Amino acid sequence: MCIRSRAVPVSVLSLFLLCVAGCGGGKAPNSEPASPPSNEQLTVTAPSAGSGTVTSTPKGINCPTTCTANFAQGTKVQLSAKPGSNYFFEGWSGACSGDAACTVTMSGAESVGATFTAGETLSVSVGGNGTGKVTSTPAGITCPTTCTATFPQGTQVTLTASADLNAVFSSWSGACTGSADCSVTLSGSDSVAANFNTSTAGGDGTAAFVYVSSAVSGGNQSQIEAYAADSNGELTPVGGSPFAVNMVSLAVNGNFLFGSDGTNLFSYAVGSDGSITQSDSMDVKQYNNPENCSGGPSYLFLDRTGSTLYNLDYLSDCANNSYQASGVDASSGKLSYRGMTEASSPVFERIPSFTGDDQYAVGASCYHNIPEVYVLKRNGDGTLTLVTKLGSVAQLPSGGSYCTWWASGDGMNHFAVSVTPIDGASGQQSGNPQLAVYTVDGTGHATTTSTSANMRAITGNVVNDLGVSPAGNFVAVGEDYGLQIFSFNGANPIGGGSGLLTTDPIDEVRWDNQNHVYALSMSTGKLYVFVVSSSGTTAAAGSPYTIQGAGYLAVLPKS
Repeated sequence: MCIRSRAVPVSVLSLFLLCVAGCGGGKAPNSEPASPPSNEQLTVTAPSAGSGTVTSTPKGINCPTTCTANFAQGTKVQLSAKPGSNYFFEGWSGACSGDAACTVTMSGAESVGATFTAGETLSVSVGGNGTGKVTSTPAGITCPTTCTATFPQGTQVTLTASADLNAVFSSWSGACTGSADCSVTLSGSDSVAANFNTSTAGGDGTAAFVYVSSAVSGGNQSQIEAYAADSNGELTPVGGSPFAVNMVSLAVNGNFLFGSDGTNLFSYAVGSDGSITQSDSMDVKQYNNPENCSGGPSYLFLDRTGSTLYNLDYLSDCANNSYQASGVDASSGKLSYRGMTEASSPVFERIPSFTGDDQYAVGASCYHNIPEVYVLKRNGDGTLTLVTKLGSVAQLPSGGSYCTWWASGDGMNHFAVSVTPIDGASGQQSGNPQLAVYTVDGTGHATTTSTSANMRAITGNVVNDLGVSPAGNFVAVGEDYGLQIFSFNGANPIGGGSGLLTTDPIDEVRWDNQNHVYALSMSTGKLYVFVVSSSGTTAAAGSPYTIQGAGYLAVLPKS
């Protein structure tokens, strides 16, 4: 039996043969292998021996040993510069510029240069019969630990001297002189010596610890500069000062330093050497009504026992001021909010002063040219209640028209009050401020027997602060023209004055228990210390002390 095969169409057979030839890994006619990417050369100019090295990522360059390498076209090559000992990297040249990391994309042959320059050495020594340390800005010197450092040529290096306890910084020698911070612009190797002398502060008896808030250069932060005052009023920086504490207005009792940053109150325990350690903090702005008022806690003060901390709260209700009260735990420094005055008013502009029994606090103001000597009663929980009627003209010294301004008590019930003569018709100041005496009775009523004839006039035009000494025998007046000291005699007229003791305006005055008066000039950054006695007033050794960006002052008597 014969079987006839079926003819396959030519078109199908051709397609089958074409698939066999071109599919399944068969080699396509006329195909060529892909060309590898070309290499491009990168060249780094060799730095002088010892000045520095340049390395690459990916690896290849390690100059000055290997300064030429080939990389595939399109490769991103990152170069890093490392200066040698006592050298500094200045920058790139060629395919890169600036002093940041250099990245070169290899699209052809490239070349890069790295510049290293020798630094200048600054050497510091510490001498004298006292001890202390010297630090630098920029960082590098912390002598006597690290007394030599190298900086780029032309760098301005500022040296700051801090005396140890029982020592005081005296002066610089070498590339700097004087006692202010030393600034050296390095054009070659320089040397500076810091001289410290011994001090009796904290040794045979510390009279007081003195705290000043100061602004930190280049920002809106502050710090606390602390000093120990000896029996002669000479100041020595406390170890660790300045303290990095952001507080401005200050107050102090026997164990704690208090401050405010405009929102919070802080308490800091005072160590036996005057150092400070934070104990507590409390947000008191939250008690404003409403809380988002632009004001907040500012001037701080304490009652005479130190058991209640007060602050003048600006714009406590977004329009008026009030006084807030906070309890202070005597052992821990913990703060507890007690409340604020029910009355609020723009009349409350400054710190009041307490009677000796802590029953009343007396303040003075002249808001809208209405002279007021207002009295606040201290309640059992420490809060204050207004006794006088705001807007009522106080009893004034006879013989003229006056604006009342500051008040400070003598530890009993007598107060020195500054009064400024004004023209009754125009309301303008018509003479230098004078010092009146007010007495507060058992009901909180303030009266005066002062007259235009028996009041003492100050030299300046404005009273910035007023402070009666703890013994009640002197009153210090901080003025726009300087500082004056007058004798204080209870209810009797204020006695003779010292004349101006400074030519710098004085913003705050404080006393210790040894008749040392501390006077701070914020605008000039100076802290003055004077020793006051019945025979006269003399400047303490080292006064005035320079405090850059000086803010507020607190003094803690220790003996």
